[in-house]
Amino acid sequence: MSSEIHLKRCPSCDQWTNSKLEQCESCGFEIHAARRAEVNKRREVDDIHIPIWRIKETDPTWLKVVKRPIQIVQLLLYTIVGFFIYLSTSLAH
Repeated sequence: MSSEIHLKRCPSCDQWTNSKLEQCESCGFEIHAARRAEVNKRREVDDIHIPIWRIKETDPTWLKVVKRPIQIVQLLLYTIVGFFIYLSTSLAH
């Protein structure tokens, strides 16, 4: 294991500090607060996962029937794109 220290500039005092720490060594500013807030915001709206058309329990039955094939097509397209990305990166070396 490498014991390298990755540095990050503190947005408050503009000093370099260890990026693995929660607070700046110089001024005590919470370095990862903005990132943590963004992750929590995305979790609230369920935006962290693959962006597919969600089927909600409150949707009428006809809409659930329409959304299911659309979800399948979306997942197939993500699979195809993922395969092409894999193929291009494996052939690039």
